[in-house]
Amino acid sequence: MIETKFDILWVLISAGLVFFMQAGFLCLESGLTRTKNSINVAIKNITDFGIATLLYYFLGFGFMFGSSLYGLIGSDSFFPNFTTNEPAIPVLFIFQLMFCGTTATIVSGAVAERMRFGAYIIVTILISSTLYPIFGHWAWGRNLSDWSVANGWLVQLGFVDFAGSTVVHSTGGWVGLVAIKIIGSRTGRFGPKSRNITGHSLPTAMLGTMILWFGWIGFNGGSTLLFSENIPKIIANTMLSAAGGLVSALIYGWRRMGYAEATLPLSGALAGLVAITAACHAVTPFESVLIGIVSGIIMYETRVLLVKFELDDAVGAIPVHLAAGIWGTLAVGIFGDPMILQTGLSYFAQIKVQIIGILACAILSFGLSGIILSLTNRFFRLRVSENKEQQGLNYSEHRATTELSDLFTEMEYQRTTGDLSQNVIVEPFTEVGQIAARYNHVLDKVRTVMQEKENVTIELERNLNKIQNDLLTAKKIQSSLISLAKQDFRKLYIYTEYAPLTEIGGDFYDIFEVKQGVYRVFLADTTGHGIKAALLTMGVKAIYDSVKKGGYDLSGVLYFLNNEYLKSFESINQFLTCIVLDIDTNKNILYYASAGHICQYLIDKGKIHKLEKTGKLIGVIKDTGYIPKQINITPHAQLFLFTDGLVEQWNSNEEEFGEVRVEKFLKSHLDLPVQDKVKQIVQFQEDFLDSSPKKDDITILGISRNLKQ
Repeated sequence: MIETKFDILWVLISAGLVFFMQAGFLCLESGLTRTKNSINVAIKNITDFGIATLLYYFLGFGFMFGSSLYGLIGSDSFFPNFTTNEPAIPVLFIFQLMFCGTTATIVSGAVAERMRFGAYIIVTILISSTLYPIFGHWAWGRNLSDWSVANGWLVQLGFVDFAGSTVVHSTGGWVGLVAIKIIGSRTGRFGPKSRNITGHSLPTAMLGTMILWFGWIGFNGGSTLLFSENIPKIIANTMLSAAGGLVSALIYGWRRMGYAEATLPLSGALAGLVAITAACHAVTPFESVLIGIVSGIIMYETRVLLVKFELDDAVGAIPVHLAAGIWGTLAVGIFGDPMILQTGLSYFAQIKVQIIGILACAILSFGLSGIILSLTNRFFRLRVSENKEQQGLNYSEHRATTELSDLFTEMEYQRTTGDLSQNVIVEPFTEVGQIAARYNHVLDKVRTVMQEKENVTIELERNLNKIQNDLLTAKKIQSSLISLAKQDFRKLYIYTEYAPLTEIGGDFYDIFEVKQGVYRVFLADTTGHGIKAALLTMGVKAIYDSVKKGGYDLSGVLYFLNNEYLKSFESINQFLTCIVLDIDTNKNILYYASAGHICQYLIDKGKIHKLEKTGKLIGVIKDTGYIPKQINITPHAQLFLFTDGLVEQWNSNEEEFGEVRVEKFLKSHLDLPVQDKVKQIVQFQEDFLDSSPKKDDITILGISRNLKQ
């Protein structure tokens, strides 16, 4: 088959370069995955080559180069016996074995971080024993006794794939695509928004790319099987295409994403290498650059397409090996020199045959692997459990740990158990040890804070009864200030609703008879709510009680209240709104003055009258004037008075109850007695809030001349 020692030596050297690519794949894939899975990826890369070696020897070599059955599969040369009489046979075996191992390794990166180790071995067995050898027979099958005789059906049609853009890379890419579809994406990769999962060591991945680039010299150069003058051109074309792919992926992705994404140069270079592999012997240097440029763009767009369909390729194997491999195979028909190809086909006929080869690879690799892996997944789950994935495949699959994973295990134990009593172990003279030492410092601080909080809790428990007693006392005092029951005077009926936000509140009202037939109503609302507002209200009540004894008119009441309030509470930055009214049932006149209080309502003669603000709120400035107003009323008039807690409430849709709803309610219920008005508006507000929490105290007063009004 190959008669000169130079041919044998060159192919062996090339096989060594291709074997060195396994180290490149190991660095690339482990660098692009997270630390907790890097050992698993490395183990897969070395294991698949050992398994591929045995299976390619037992079955694969015979399927690929044995006597052909109808151009579909080899039928002999299994367990080949290598002799010194025919050294070319073991050389061919070694060289093709390297290609077989490369095909299996492609899948490793695509399914990284969530495929069971046993499941990956099944994939390796499938590729090494069946898929690569059978398609290799179709595209590269030849008679071992007479190498010039092609016996694979694709090669007989004129299909050209010089070093394996489709035979090696697309075959691995199709199987990888099936596998990631079946096992699904990594946890957290996709959701409302896709999330990139960054590898733990991009420099290691870059090193892997350089090793692969170097190994491609043997990958493409060795595929001549002859130490000829064509080799320098082939290697030069390989370098140019890789550079074209790198630059185009970087620039194109930079423009699309707005920044120079770190993995674009390595993925672009590899895409260029994959694409030129099929046509490196039959194109010009300029065409090689062009092939590389297009491959970089195709790689990027395929990556975007995978994200769109939520297909998680951990290291970008599908865009690089499958998409670029398809393009490179088509490029043979588009750019290949017919004088070099020597297929005897026209331009369009060559393209047609290349497409047939691509489709044949898809049907065999995608179809057969899809059937076998889907059936396997029914009985032997290909994917690790969610818990094992979270734990990391290094430990869950191989019980292999690193300093970092050991640290994470200790930290996870502390998180789940809440036991922070012990420090984590510190490995000296390592970066992880430095992290552990800093973490222990944090633990010391946490323990100190926890002890301080425990002491505070004990102190709070000691004072809890005292606080509860104080709150109960405050509630009793406030209850003595505000009567929640309906109140009757000789010529006046008053109905009240009082609902503090907490147990005690900041609203206050008072009603008394100034003189026979004249009743004074006072309604106040301090800013805020709760204990602070309630205590302030008690102070206001004390001031107001002294005003009541002075016989002041409405202006005098507010003037005195404002100045006394400022004198007593100026430093606490709290304010008060209020309205004071005199209802003269003898003359049927209403006098009122409002200090910053929201509009109140008089209902008389079938109409609603607003009682507007007449002055600024209490506690802002001294000597403000509060000018009262008077309104003639009939014996059938009603007053509807309330604090802003009625209107300033919001439901779950962020809609405010508001004054407009109150006014609309009153207009639609003019004829109701005041007690019914008060009851129904309280229920109306409850329905509006629909279980949303209230924000303030609420006080409502309904006043009329008799119960029926």
